[in-house]
Amino acid sequence: MAATDVRPKITLACQECKHRNYITRKNRR
Repeated sequence: MAATDVRPKITLACQECKHRNYITRKNRR
């Protein structure tokens, strides 16, 4: 159960980090 709950959490964090990084890169450009 813990792994199942952590999996979606990691995916969400990864997506948010990627989206944030993309915006930062665009703004930096």
